[in-house]
Amino acid sequence: MKNSPSARSDLLFCLLTIVPFFLAAEAKVYDGMTGLSLGIYSALVFCRCNYFLISPMFLAGTALSDAGLQNILYCAAPILLFGVAKAIHFAAARPMGMFAANVYAMIGQLPSFLFVSDAFPLRLAVASVAANQLLCYCATVIGYALIVRGVRNRLSADEVVGGAVVAIVLSLGLFRADVFGFSPYFALLGWLILASLHSFSTPAGLLIAFCMGMGGAVASLDFAVCGAAVAMFVVACAFRKLPCFFRFAAIMVADFLAGTLLGAYPYTLTHIISLAAGGVCFVALPKKVRSRLAVYIPEDRAASAKRILAHGRGEVFARLTGVAKVFFEMGKSFAVPDDRSETSLPAPQQIAQDVMLRVCARCPSRESCQRALGSDTSALFVSAASTALSGGGAAPADLPPFVISRCDRTDVLVNECNNAAARLVKRRENAEKLGLARRVIAEQMYGVGSIVSAVADDVNDGVTVGGDEDELIEKLGYRNIVCTEAVTYQHEGCVHASLTVRRADCEKKLLDKTVDEVFGHRMQRDGAPRPAGGDRVSVSFRSRPRYGAVFGAATARKQGSDDNGDSRSVRRLNGDKLFVAVCDGMGSGAVAARQSASTLSMVENFYNAGFGGEAALNMINRMLMLKDSDDFSALDLCVFDLNTAVAHFVKLGGVQSFVKRADSVDVVETSALPIGIVEEARPYTESRMLSPTDSVVMVSDGVADALGADGIKLILSRTNTLAPQDLCDALLAKATEHGAKDDSTVVAVRLFAA
Repeated sequence: MKNSPSARSDLLFCLLTIVPFFLAAEAKVYDGMTGLSLGIYSALVFCRCNYFLISPMFLAGTALSDAGLQNILYCAAPILLFGVAKAIHFAAARPMGMFAANVYAMIGQLPSFLFVSDAFPLRLAVASVAANQLLCYCATVIGYALIVRGVRNRLSADEVVGGAVVAIVLSLGLFRADVFGFSPYFALLGWLILASLHSFSTPAGLLIAFCMGMGGAVASLDFAVCGAAVAMFVVACAFRKLPCFFRFAAIMVADFLAGTLLGAYPYTLTHIISLAAGGVCFVALPKKVRSRLAVYIPEDRAASAKRILAHGRGEVFARLTGVAKVFFEMGKSFAVPDDRSETSLPAPQQIAQDVMLRVCARCPSRESCQRALGSDTSALFVSAASTALSGGGAAPADLPPFVISRCDRTDVLVNECNNAAARLVKRRENAEKLGLARRVIAEQMYGVGSIVSAVADDVNDGVTVGGDEDELIEKLGYRNIVCTEAVTYQHEGCVHASLTVRRADCEKKLLDKTVDEVFGHRMQRDGAPRPAGGDRVSVSFRSRPRYGAVFGAATARKQGSDDNGDSRSVRRLNGDKLFVAVCDGMGSGAVAARQSASTLSMVENFYNAGFGGEAALNMINRMLMLKDSDDFSALDLCVFDLNTAVAHFVKLGGVQSFVKRADSVDVVETSALPIGIVEEARPYTESRMLSPTDSVVMVSDGVADALGADGIKLILSRTNTLAPQDLCDALLAKATEHGAKDDSTVVAVRLFAA
């Protein structure tokens, strides 16, 4: 069976580790010291690389540097120790931690003290152990970031430092390495400078050049080597936007000046060939290969998102403002009264003319009547028309003697008067309803325009971009949560954050805990994770409100009724607000239940969409007025602001509400008619500041009529519990005992500090 691509890549990776093992073994400041390959080995074992493949590579790479007995023992002891340690961890089903890996590495170096002698004094043994231990820690830090988390994730500060130390050590070994009499140091230096200019940001490339130079400086004990490497990068960076050949030429010129004028190192033909070979190897790479290397340039996506946000806010504001103006203009159009009236004549004269046109126009005696009167005959029917409009109905006696004596169609005339009066009344009713409908639509247009305008204002000046992204990504990285992108901002005092993390990390409790720590207060998830491509998901957070809420409810239908005519709603609105309402439909039973449920549904949806306050209630009231049936309901609602602990009461025919405090009970009165009775709804509104131990109690008229306001206050004051459900049950039980004669509903809400 063929090996999978993953297995082949793991095998290739392990085989290639012989190179860093060899370079780390060569990394010695003094020839008598032990090499530093143990630090690389312990880091790879900690990063879950294949122990059985890594161990022989460690032994082979170290033996290539020095095949002596001391060096073999230097490798064998930690290999055996890590093998036993991995078996113990596997049996205990516990992963090997970073601290444990460092301890095992230190214990594995103890046999080196057996070789203490005049040639290998104690000070060199201690220095070797200390250097290996330092490299072990740095290598485990950067190894975990690159191997376990992935090479394209942002590095934290300690990971950058750890990577720099490892790079300096490998560079030191590279400078000291002798491959068939040839030092590959400057060849790799030339290649890395060009590659870092192409594939990394300027600070990262400068750090790479510095680490390469520092390794050579430590090996040669001449820090001019480091200055030359940095100078090469800086000079080449000036030609970053030009073709690769110009950057290569800049490196060669900088190397010439450093070697000849500054004397940083011997400027020989071998040196020139080595540096040029490394540069040519990169320049000769095909463009497709070089374009793939460019993906390692860190992209500041958060900054891009901030620029897009800042750039788009003005455009969105302009569009929303334009939409708001359209709705305002539409509202004005509907608000203009319909001037297409039938006539300016009084109603009786309109009916008289209608009778004349319908009856007299076809009468053979019309002309004789007109000659006798000297005008048209409509004036003869005004009195009968007035009687018909009064609601009593016209009779032949209401016609003048002239008509009675000359006309043999008096019954037809009377019937037509009554019919014309009925038609006129109907037209007026329809016109009134049409006018009401136009006003409702106009107010809706104004309301939508106001909401869109408010949203435009929020977009224009309500957002402040945060600056905690780097700290957030770094702290998450410490806890093995890979965050590739973070954007934070503030809006109306609420902090928002959007993170792109691995799908496996999105449900970790440490994710929420770290977000809380970075922002210094409790945060909450804002919706479910959304796919962000590949194995990544986007997780959104927002500041948790200062207060939470618990509620209880209790209901009972009227005795003998088939349904409860009361409806209630407790719903979380956008913007950290809680909507609580009780609606009592007219009468009881299924009809009242439908009325109250329909009214409450409209109110709830309006509030959830942003139509709050008197404007929304006026629109709903007029919609109910348009119906032919008598749909009116007592509406009692309260909107809680969970950030300020303010309760805003709105009442349209609802009974009193109550605020149970620690030592008193306050009453919220009402003085407004139910919704759907009169055209202009004038709700009663009042706001109360609450404390975390306060409870708001809302009741329907079934409870209020049975107990009275004073009775409810007395029951609440004597009830020691803070549980909202217990308050509801106690009030409903008392109302039932006192013979409640209507549907009964109690809703109680208590805030608490979140």
